[in-house]
Amino acid sequence: DTKGRELAYVDDYRCRSDPVLFYKIPADGEYLLEIKDALYRGREDFVYRITAGELPFLTGIFPLGGKTGAPTTVAATGWNLPFNQLPFDLKDKAPGIYPLSQERLLNTVLFAADSLPEVVEQEPNNTVATAQVVALPIIINGRVGQPGDLDVFRFDGKVGEPIIMEVYGRRLDSPLDSMLTVTDSAGKRLGFNDDHEDP
Repeated sequence: DTKGRELAYVDDYRCRSDPVLFYKIPADGEYLLEIKDALYRGREDFVYRITAGELPFLTGIFPLGGKTGAPTTVAATGWNLPFNQLPFDLKDKAPGIYPLSQERLLNTVLFAADSLPEVVEQEPNNTVATAQVVALPIIINGRVGQPGDLDVFRFDGKVGEPIIMEVYGRRLDSPLDSMLTVTDSAGKRLGFNDDHEDP
């Protein structure tokens, strides 16, 4: 504020180094906006653009994708949104990742389209006993809704069948830092991955 008290601060936005600051003005008056390099560096090519105002900004959608060949609608969350749903037509789209936006939105989010069957994760599915049954191949649209939440899915496997399980979270701008574990029906861990490294 004009007395020099810091009211809000941000360095990064989710997985990107370009910050986005959300702030609700507490009272009428004059405010100051300051930008600097995070490491206090400076060079003539350190250029930027700031957009500021009571503007519509999309912070998330659910699900993060849909099946090709048909129109779909996603739930939308964010700041100053004049809607809570966004339509996206996948009728003529091939499998891939597409930008999802509207003319009045300040930003764009990513949306995955695929031809595989899709389901939505159903709670409660936090334990082996309550695991959600799915049939492979499948795309599961889910969310880790609160601290400590985990989602467990049960599927039938065949001897020698090479299974690939791949999470799309950060690549679609989700703040989720996911981990995958595969166990047998007795609970013995057979596979685990935190971050995928592709040499």
